[in-house]
Amino acid sequence: MSLGGITIERVDTRDACQEFARLPYHIYAAREAWWPPDIQSEIDMITRKTHFAPFLDLEAFSARRRGRMVARVSAVVNHRYIQHWSEQLGHLIHFEAYEGEEDAAVAMIEAAAESLAGRGMKAARSGFAAFLDYPYAIDGYGRLPSFLLRGNPPHYHRCFKRAGFETEKGQTDFTAELTSELLERYRRSVAAATAAGVAIKSWREYGFLAAIDAWTDVTNAAFLRHWGWNPVTRAEMRPMLASLWETPVADLSMLAVIDDEPVGAVFSVPDMTTMLAQVRRGVRLEPSRGGGTRGALVNIGVKESARGRGIAAAMASRSFLRMAERRMRFAGYTLVLDDNWASRRTAESLGAHITANFITYRRNL
Repeated sequence: MSLGGITIERVDTRDACQEFARLPYHIYAAREAWWPPDIQSEIDMITRKTHFAPFLDLEAFSARRRGRMVARVSAVVNHRYIQHWSEQLGHLIHFEAYEGEEDAAVAMIEAAAESLAGRGMKAARSGFAAFLDYPYAIDGYGRLPSFLLRGNPPHYHRCFKRAGFETEKGQTDFTAELTSELLERYRRSVAAATAAGVAIKSWREYGFLAAIDAWTDVTNAAFLRHWGWNPVTRAEMRPMLASLWETPVADLSMLAVIDDEPVGAVFSVPDMTTMLAQVRRGVRLEPSRGGGTRGALVNIGVKESARGRGIAAAMASRSFLRMAERRMRFAGYTLVLDDNWASRRTAESLGAHITANFITYRRNL
């Protein structure tokens, strides 16, 4: 499709896939620090070579001006999500656009939305899809966000609003400074859970491969009716996580076990900035954002039958204690829906405070 010098194209050649996957490296080139995508993983997703391919129907789009790619997005039909929620909702993922190219970005979003509608979708969401997409930042522009989260520029919101999208959900990112006072609070939380018959074990202590299966089962159960989530399988999670067994993830991630049954699970990572973030030479990150000093609790869940017993706080507490043992000074608690008051209260009980805000967009088709 061509309109006013803007060309909207489907990404269906090897060269176009490479250009699509590398576009963020150009858009964020001037940033002091940002999280780059895994180029090969994005190409594999577009070319249907991932573990998720059997239940994803994906069409990638780009917007070009005079031959130069200026925006990108993928229109995804996630059949597992549709089956789980009985909702004909598609997702727009991989969105990126140059500043000053809003007309091109909006035209591209419209083409992607039409693609979803043509495949029977009644609505489109952008900014949240399990393992596929993350929400859009609404503050902290220019700062390195927490691991996995977007550090998008502010003009992205104008693109979606002009394309007829509305804010669907808000999310918050919490950070706790690991002070001696808080560490003592965490020790008491773990001790109380232990006295109540709840064993808080690291994935290494439990057995790493068995812990991956336990995390998968607990997370599916705990997130069964959690907005935006869809179930995953052990067969998908094992290859994704198995290579982490020799990393600190094995010591920072936790399971809560009662009578040999896992009832709670936490997935936590060490500070990943030195390994994965693009940080301009000479830039020194705020200690609360990275540079070897900030771990992150990425996922936490407790089965409904075990809730109300302080298990989430105890698992997070032991994870944060392990971070402190590894000389991390801050811990992230990410990502919490605005209306998930139970998780917000857990974050507050850990002494964490809100350090960034995000949103997800939706439009009826």
